[in-house]
Amino acid sequence: MKRIPRLYTYIFREHLSPFFGSLFIISFLFLAQYLIQQLDKLVGKNLSPLVIIEFIFLNLAWVVAQAVPMSVLISILMAYGRLGEDNELTALRASGINFGKIIRPSLLFASLITIFLIYFNNNVLPDANHKAKLLRRDISRKHPGLSIEAGYFLDDIPGYHLFIREKKNDTLKNVLIYHTTKKNEQVSIYANTGLLEVVGDKIILNLFDGEFHQLEREKSDVYRILDFEKHKIVIAVPEMLLNHKESKYRGDREMNIPQMYERVKVSKTYKENIKIRLHEQFKSNNLDTTKSKLSDKQKILTKAIISYQEDSLGSNISKKEKSYYKAKIRRLKNLNTKLKSNIKMYNEQKKQENKYLVEIHKKISMPIACIVFVLIGAPLGMLSRKGNLAVAGSFSLIFFFLYWVLLMAGERLADRNLLSAWLAMWSANIIVGSIGIFLTWFAIHERININFSKIFKFIKKGKNDNKL
Repeated sequence: MKRIPRLYTYIFREHLSPFFGSLFIISFLFLAQYLIQQLDKLVGKNLSPLVIIEFIFLNLAWVVAQAVPMSVLISILMAYGRLGEDNELTALRASGINFGKIIRPSLLFASLITIFLIYFNNNVLPDANHKAKLLRRDISRKHPGLSIEAGYFLDDIPGYHLFIREKKNDTLKNVLIYHTTKKNEQVSIYANTGLLEVVGDKIILNLFDGEFHQLEREKSDVYRILDFEKHKIVIAVPEMLLNHKESKYRGDREMNIPQMYERVKVSKTYKENIKIRLHEQFKSNNLDTTKSKLSDKQKILTKAIISYQEDSLGSNISKKEKSYYKAKIRRLKNLNTKLKSNIKMYNEQKKQENKYLVEIHKKISMPIACIVFVLIGAPLGMLSRKGNLAVAGSFSLIFFFLYWVLLMAGERLADRNLLSAWLAMWSANIIVGSIGIFLTWFAIHERININFSKIFKFIKKGKNDNKL
């Protein structure tokens, strides 16, 4: 009865050395790659050693968040590979200890890492990412500008909400701006491209090839649309340069879960308000209000416009009726323009909502991957019977690459509203976990034994044949 606690301690300790060793190596490689990419932004700035150390330390947070799951997988593979190589697993199973008891210490180890990583991702990582962003902005302040990230709403400009779909160098693509004037007029501006620059205490937005939409809230029937080739917006922000090191704006990776849920609620409320407003407008125009989807509303409105146009062409109608039809068609076309504008805003809010939901699920799904990797690493280590870093690193690279591809693919699909956020972020765990369960079943029944000596001999023989 006393063997099991000792076994827990023994196997648990087998994980520690390879885990911390691989964590150091992987973190160093990730951080070195990032610093090389940022080298042109750091060189020639006359930065003090303390600033450089702070820059490295703050960026180490996201490096650790990504390196820990891979380190867990390597440590599991090395621990069970060494136990198999030294025939300790054979001795344990011969003494009547089943696979479930052997793998429990690893599950406990992975669970402790998972709890730590969930706390780290939610409480430490967001603040570190935010401070790192501010520090990057301070380092590049010789070319002052706003911290603009593509795919997110920017609220740093007082009175304006700015959204950019793409950003390439200084060029902004697919720009969307919301602004409420002093006369309580709702202004929406769409532009294919734009340039943003900071001159002293002024922000200058140069917009090209777009539309200017203006809605008077007190008179909902007054809706103006203007096309423009070039439009300039000048905004005076006297306090911006004084508080340039601070920013209330945070992207999704700079927020904890409660903060992101608040943003999700805001987007949902905004979407609901759009639906309510359109419902009232459809009701006031005697249109079908049973359909809630905006795509269905557009079909209903299009059919209504065509129907009134056909009726207006009748030969037996009076001038008064013709005047009525023309006014009705004009109102419906105006409503159709509003509907298209609202559909754009609705879809952008939906994408914004999905971005936050994806990040919420990612903060939990990636730590849970540590437990999933136990199901992969333990059977592979037992079957391979090799406890060296080369074998463990090779297997880890394969499965972590598969996991990362599935995770990134799911995130891209969710960002485009093609997949729900929870499925996008949990599909990698489900698929890799299924493979782990399959491998665990084979390890329990000892159906597969991976003989690396034969594999290496086969590879060596193939190389010799090619030389001949």
